[in-house]
Amino acid sequence: MKEKLLRAIDEAREREAELEAFVVDEPANPDGRWNAKDHLAHTSWWRWRSARTLDATRTGGELPPPVPDDDGVQNAIIYAEVKDLSAAAVKADAAESWTALRKAVEASSVEDLAKPHPRQPESQVWEAVPGAVGHAGTHVWSWHLDLGDENRAMTVARWASDVEGSFFTKPEQLAESRYNLACVYARLGNADEALPLLRQSFEAKPELMAWARKDRDLDPIREELAPILL
Repeated sequence: MKEKLLRAIDEAREREAELEAFVVDEPANPDGRWNAKDHLAHTSWWRWRSARTLDATRTGGELPPPVPDDDGVQNAIIYAEVKDLSAAAVKADAAESWTALRKAVEASSVEDLAKPHPRQPESQVWEAVPGAVGHAGTHVWSWHLDLGDENRAMTVARWASDVEGSFFTKPEQLAESRYNLACVYARLGNADEALPLLRQSFEAKPELMAWARKDRDLDPIREELAPILL
């Protein structure tokens, strides 16, 4: 398991380099729309949190503070913190966060990795790693779609889904991964591919329906999705 986690981290770092290549110094968008720098800073923020959670679980140290249940609220908090950082600072922080996550896994024993996640006791703490990998993939494919590169976006999305699927087997563990893959299909207007994945994710994790009702990624298939969200 440990070596598999390390390989996934290394693969994800290579994938995220596709996003990092677009990170330049530019002012924040007036409408709040994220640029490449914002995406990279966001994934780095969450990666640091995963690394620190692994370290705290292993050592008995202090955990990162809790975050709001509403992802939109937390995303806004992170954006406000990072939107004015320089490209160099964001790139350096991203690299350091990957290194920290890798070191946290390397320092953990098999027993450490199997400990309950301190914020999600129904999960084991190692599950934060494929979660961080999938999260990075989501922001890479989202950026490719913003650029209109549908083929590359689909390649990254399927890769991220496959990585998480190689670690998890239970429907509730795969719910967010399936939801994220559905979002790619939705943004491409492919309801036939998106809807079955969304049904599976909602059945396994009903709370995702609340996010789906306001998720702009799903707007291209909103009409087809409406009966499922009733």
